[in-house]
Amino acid sequence: MRVCTSGDRNAFAGLVQRHSGTIRTHLRRMGAQASDADDMAQEAFMIAYERLGDYRFDGPFIGWLKKIAARRYLRNVKSSHKYLLTDDMTAFEPEPSTIDENFRSPGLDAAINRLKPVERLCLGLSFSGDMSHQEIADELKMPLGTVKSHIRRALDQLKLCLAPSSSPTHAILETGS
Repeated sequence: MRVCTSGDRNAFAGLVQRHSGTIRTHLRRMGAQASDADDMAQEAFMIAYERLGDYRFDGPFIGWLKKIAARRYLRNVKSSHKYLLTDDMTAFEPEPSTIDENFRSPGLDAAINRLKPVERLCLGLSFSGDMSHQEIADELKMPLGTVKSHIRRALDQLKLCLAPSSSPTHAILETGS
């Protein structure tokens, strides 16, 4: 990474190759269409390259890059005047090697796909975009409590969808007992 900040384009090309799948996955999980995710990922890498001097080495590079991609995604959503994003992410199946280790879970994409688009967006910005709830509220021009509610509902839905069906807790939740 330090080699990249000195302007070594080959070193940065290696970072692009290493992280491009993760960034595309990140954008798709927030709700971007596949073609838009590809374009926004490229733009995020271009922005990152231009701003390498701003990177402080106080956190992982991928976190900084995800935040850039999340902000690029938000600009795209705002400019199109819509928060309701793609409803179908099932066509996107990245190669296993391109998935961020933190997101490897059978059925996760399907579970995320079941979330309301605004819940998916808030959850993605919070966890993948590494943004605080207040930053999300400011960016989306929503009350902080609303953002927190969207994230909580999304997490509750994911827990229900991803819990083993044989779990006693899951059975109680299903039957309401």
